[in-house]
Amino acid sequence: MYEYKIDEAVKSRHTGKNRGPVLCNYLMQQGFRNATANQDPHKGRGNMRISMNMSNSKGATTVEFALVSLIFFSLIFATIEFGWYFFVSHTIQYATREGTRLALVGTQLQDTNGNPMTREASIITTIKNSAAQAVKPAELRISIYPVGTGYTDPNNWQTTVNAGQGGDYMRVRTRYTFNFMTPLINSFFPSGALEIQASALFRNELF
Repeated sequence: MYEYKIDEAVKSRHTGKNRGPVLCNYLMQQGFRNATANQDPHKGRGNMRISMNMSNSKGATTVEFALVSLIFFSLIFATIEFGWYFFVSHTIQYATREGTRLALVGTQLQDTNGNPMTREASIITTIKNSAAQAVKPAELRISIYPVGTGYTDPNNWQTTVNAGQGGDYMRVRTRYTFNFMTPLINSFFPSGALEIQASALFRNELF
């Protein structure tokens, strides 16, 4: 609390109507001087230190958030991508089984013009149509061939499309290249891709 002492000279010089405004100005000047004199000279430095500490804290928080968010979002995208991978894998297995069911009974489909398709074309069309919900049908590589002794694959089976005869032991194999989009995952695989294979072994009916 400030105590103001008014000089007698000021009182005597300003009397009458002018006394009030001049006295108010005097009191304001005295109050400003007292407030300035009692101000802590170290207070400004303390505020500066607090401001610098807050700036450093904000910078550290930004760096920590960047590091944590990178790991967090990488895990999120990895989970989504592996979920899609397993969905594609199961869909291709399902499509291969559907093609096998058609193949073992010797059923032939009809094309858009109503003409009968070959048995091989019928099997391939069934597999592609069944897998279309997960992959582009044109990217599927389908092989159909009779197996050898001990159910082994013959030479050049990758390019063989032969539905065999009644009573033959057969194999249908579907292949698809799955490309990973997340950099964290595709770095673990050659060319960032993984081949999905589904196969089925069966015996043709005596059609």
